[in-house]
This record gives sequence, structure tokens and C-alpha cells, in this order.
Amino acid sequence: MGRISLTPNLFLDEYIPKAMYLKYEKTPWILIGMLDRRLIKADQLLRDKFGSVTINNWWNDGERQWSGIRTEESPDYSLTSQHTFARASDKLFSLATEEEVREYIKVHWRELGITCIEKGVSWVHSDVRWWQGDSLLIV
Repeated sequence: MGRISLTPNLFLDEYIPKAMYLKYEKTPWILIGMLDRRLIKADQLLRDKFGSVTINNWWNDGERQWSGIRTEESPDYSLTSQHTFARASDKLFSLATEEEVREYIKVHWRELGITCIEKGVSWVHSDVRWWQGDSLLIV
């Protein structure tokens, strides 16, 4: 199976761990149906603003496979993580620092549809969890 495009710049394999992707390669609609469309839209908007982004890169023989959905096989798996529910991604941007992207999200979170970011990490974690607050949740 070739790569499946979700948006102009993002592919299904960037959100799915390798073993899961290969298990469902003949039924990719199952994997697509697991994803939260709001997350994909937000990630594409960030990609449009900041250029090239890496989420999972196992497709290209990279080491990242747990930056989208995390299953119990992930060393970072948590039942309560937004990654478990396909509502979060961890991103590395090649043309912007993680702090530049976080500062942008802090201003534009509503239009991006992002409700939470993580501080103090060397990547950009953003998610689209349901959040009652009237501000961006920073964890």
C-alpha cells in the first residue's frame, strides 16, 4: 500500500504506529476513522504557517512512530493521554523552534481548534481535547 494523503501535506502513516498501520493496510478506512479530524486540520494549519513538519517518520525509516496515536505497545502509553484517543500529536518543525510555534498557538488557538499544548518539551504537543475553559490549557 502506498502512502495515504489526509491533507495536502500530511499522511496517514504520520499518525499511526507502524505495526498498527501494517495490520490494517488493506482496510485503511478503519485507521482514518480513528483520527480526530480537528487534529489533522490544526496540524495542517500549523504546517501551512511554519513549513515542513515531522510527526511520525517510520515510513521513511525514521525512529518516530509514537507521535500520533499511542497504543499499549508504546513506552509512553497512558490510558488517559490524548494520544490514546487520536486527539494529540507531537511535532518537530524544521524552520521554527518549538517555542515559536507554541507562542503562535497561544495567540491563535481558537482559529486553529487547538485546546491544549504542553510546555517545557523539545517538541510541539498540541491536542484538541474537549475543554470547558475559555483559554488555552497549558500543561
